Amino acid sequence: MRAFDSFLDRFCTPPVLVQAIIIFIAFIVYFLPMQKTSTEQYSEHAGSIGLSFFPEPDTVYEWAEAYGPEGRRAFIRSWLTYDFFWPLAFTTLYLVVIGITMRYAHGPKAARLCGLALVTLAMDYLENILAIIIMVRFPARMETTAWGLAWVNALKWTSMCVVSALFVYGLAAALICFVYRK
Repeated sequence: MRAFDSFLDRFCTPPVLVQAIIIFIAFIVYFLPMQKTSTEQYSEHAGSIGLSFFPEPDTVYEWAEAYGPEGRRAFIRSWLTYDFFWPLAFTTLYLVVIGITMRYAHGPKAARLCGLALVTLAMDYLENILAIIIMVRFPARMETTAWGLAWVNALKWTSMCVVSALFVYGLAAALICFVYRK
């Protein structure tokens, strides 16, 4: 555990923060609109697995059918390319901001909370793996996998809410400490 804490301390630095901000902005400005265009036509009349909190199996299979073969292939490509790098981009930003701000406001022990961002990353990747399995095996129904996908999505979004709250709290706490330490 100490090695992991040491890694987080070395990783959560201003130079890494600047790089994370640049990469995050590049994704928002360039890659996200491009990705939306490539999959929007398939999900226009169906939902999106990654944006659902708890997609029940029947819903997932309705969407898979609505996507059609070409749409399922497009989503699989997306999950293996874009959605591999996007979670890394936002996780890095969250991890570094939380690490720096919590260390500044509350010390090194509080900075360890930044590691919670890795839970969101793990859940996002697991969601992608389960969704790919379902799309590849469609029309065969894999109930256990589909229910696993629903629970993983719920855990992903719950952890994202927790990490987002830490992000906002860290920024506010660091600002307050900065103002009152002067």
